Amino acid sequence: MSSRLQIHDPALPQGRAALLAALQAGRVLALPTETVPGLAVLADNPAGRRQLAELKGAPASRPYTLHLRGMHDLRALVPSPPPGLGAWMSRRMPGPLTVVLPADWVALPKDWRWEWPAVGLRVPRHPVFQDLASLLHAPLLMSSINPHGLAPLRGTELAAWLAARPHVAVGFDPLRVPVGEASAVAAFEPLPRLLRGSLVGKDRLPGQRVLVLCSGNICRSPLAAALLERELASAWGVRVPDLQELGWVVASAGTFAVADVPASESTVQAGAEIGLDLARHRAQHVEEALRHPWDMILAMGANHLQAVPSGVAADLFDPRGLEVPDPFGCDLAAYRLVRDQLSRAAEERVASWCRWPER
Repeated sequence: MSSRLQIHDPALPQGRAALLAALQAGRVLALPTETVPGLAVLADNPAGRRQLAELKGAPASRPYTLHLRGMHDLRALVPSPPPGLGAWMSRRMPGPLTVVLPADWVALPKDWRWEWPAVGLRVPRHPVFQDLASLLHAPLLMSSINPHGLAPLRGTELAAWLAARPHVAVGFDPLRVPVGEASAVAAFEPLPRLLRGSLVGKDRLPGQRVLVLCSGNICRSPLAAALLERELASAWGVRVPDLQELGWVVASAGTFAVADVPASESTVQAGAEIGLDLARHRAQHVEEALRHPWDMILAMGANHLQAVPSGVAADLFDPRGLEVPDPFGCDLAAYRLVRDQLSRAAEERVASWCRWPER
């Protein structure tokens, strides 16, 4: 153990009790995470952010990150994430990632008195942190242990800094705790921005590549794709051209399509009546579309699903399991009926992507 430094071992009942009592009394804790150790206060401690700022010598306006007790906290605080974000966070958390979201996306309790326009959220995977956090009535507000503007302290410097501040209750030995790199920080504003570190793996963004499939790619699928894009953009609060920055790519194709044929006149008119411009659409055959990778293929009918390669997720476009009739050769009224079904189906499909994955 480090000299002159009192350490409360959270693996022992008396150490754990001392740390919990210190938190309940409004004191600051020093706890390990799988990246760098941090200073911690309860999120509902009204003096907590001032205590952290004073310890670090930071401006009072400096924001701190919520370190959550588990994924249940994250689901409760972000009950309706934008499309794909919940699934993306579920794949990457718990772990060394902080996600920063606009405060109006987060259901923050009023007694936390949140003053900042954004919220940093992290679910640490460190077993000591998880065991202690599971006993708390609220998440922790945390920051790395260092003077403001400097790198996190390590080893003997960290031990000396903590020893000079006996009012901080210490839950690890600073000379023995492994210290890694600070967590990656990804912000959604709502467009994504990597503030620190890097994200490994192919799913660096929450969006999916979605192909919408019908027969000729001149009636149903171009209208469905345009509706899907509009719903996705609305749910994220961005413009349709910005969806690719979030990883969302939506395209359409046909199993019997003739390349470069424009959308049917009635499709263009039915779309224009609800503000969609399909005049520049040109058909593509499904074989051409399948030269590119797709995360999901949504089809107008069961017959179109037969063209989907194995290993690619596929479903009917309508989440209710209804096929969408082909209006080709019918009057404008038939196109309007199809448009209305597609509009409702796109809204419901995007809403399903806003839900957290089933556990």
